[in-house]
Amino acid sequence: MFLFSTSTMATQVPRWYSAEQVSFGQQLFKSKCAKCHGENAEGKKDWRTLNEDGEYPPPPLDGNAYSSRYSLEQLRRHIQTGMPGEERKTPSSRRRLNAVETDAVIAFFQSKWTEKTYQAWQSKQVLSATGGFEVDEEPKQHSTTHWLKRHLSGAKSIPGKPMKTPAKGITEVRVNDRYLYLTEDGRYAFTGNLIDLKTGQNVTKLNQSIEAKRLMKGYPAEDMIVYLAAGEEKTQLTIFTDTSCAYCRKMHRELPELRKHGVTVRYIPYPRRGVDGAGYQQLVSIWCAENPIEALGDYVDGLGVPAAVGRCDRAVAVDAGHQLGNSLGITGTPLLILQNGERIRGYKKAAEVLSRMGLGD
Repeated sequence: MFLFSTSTMATQVPRWYSAEQVSFGQQLFKSKCAKCHGENAEGKKDWRTLNEDGEYPPPPLDGNAYSSRYSLEQLRRHIQTGMPGEERKTPSSRRRLNAVETDAVIAFFQSKWTEKTYQAWQSKQVLSATGGFEVDEEPKQHSTTHWLKRHLSGAKSIPGKPMKTPAKGITEVRVNDRYLYLTEDGRYAFTGNLIDLKTGQNVTKLNQSIEAKRLMKGYPAEDMIVYLAAGEEKTQLTIFTDTSCAYCRKMHRELPELRKHGVTVRYIPYPRRGVDGAGYQQLVSIWCAENPIEALGDYVDGLGVPAAVGRCDRAVAVDAGHQLGNSLGITGTPLLILQNGERIRGYKKAAEVLSRMGLGD
């Protein structure tokens, strides 16, 4: 995830998060964290002084305390469970944050850090992740991903430790939603599908499915609009949908056939034109409606969406859906994800989807 930096920080590296994550994180921080840590993560004024209970008040998270001492993984863990020894004091509202929301909160308070503080923190992450070596123009020893990181400064997700593959001398790294393959010395990289010709297994797609299932676990089921299978449930299908997508309407009309064959269909909102696009507020209106299932059905039938009523508690589901979709590398809607993590891009008739699920007639 992190970009490489020299120990002297001669070249400033971009921050790991996006403006959208900061915006989403600000909303979450205000509702979940500001009561203790302040609207702008400034903490309590007397955070250095023990209170009458013999405890320190909540500190700043804006870079003026010790939040910059912790790695990204430690920050995630502290948000979810509290600082070591203080797990019981962590507000339950924070423990309910999913992985996407947790990263957004971190993005917000790190946006308050000065560039000097952030670069120093970034440098520590790199040295920790690489065993403490410094990056020279031509290091005698370097990590497998050294050259790759130097050529991917524009990537949203910079690869970490490469994973072994069944192919001798070839390692695999994930960059955004795609996989790259590296030679043993890290000098050469290539893209495409890695296929085991003996078994016919597509190793790349298998790993993409595993990653999709992992990311999907971070999105709460209660934030989805769910259409239960008619009768016994045999499998589940998750669909990323958008109101600005005509093919999403066509996909919705395939639901009766899918449900008849035992498929539970779950919808996640994905405003493909971003949180500033017209589709975003329409999705918020549907998810905030008194009866979201009915509201989604009315939209599909051409009856429009409910009148905008501002944000509600369920509005964060649209923000989280957008973040999750970006993590999955969605390029268009609808995107269908089978229970095993396999992806199906674009509109497909029910018969084709059922066939991919092994449920065809």
